[in-house]
Amino acid sequence: NYVGVEKFYRWYADTAKEPKKSNAELLDEALRIALEERGEQYVLPPEKTLSGSEERYCFRCENIGACGADTGFMYF
Repeated sequence: NYVGVEKFYRWYADTAKEPKKSNAELLDEALRIALEERGEQYVLPPEKTLSGSEERYCFRCENIGACGADTGFMYF
């Protein structure tokens, strides 16, 4: 479950140079960062930003489990 994704999409649209990723690609990449790297930051290096500086967007992940069932949340 994704919460507050519109803010993340706007940040990316306002920050990234072309070619830009689709919303689905952004969520897939954020999920990969959370699962594989155990990270909670989406980082754009300087060469991929309009500002020419590294840009970061923090998000938070939470797993809620009850009775053997887990539900994951990503808050942007």
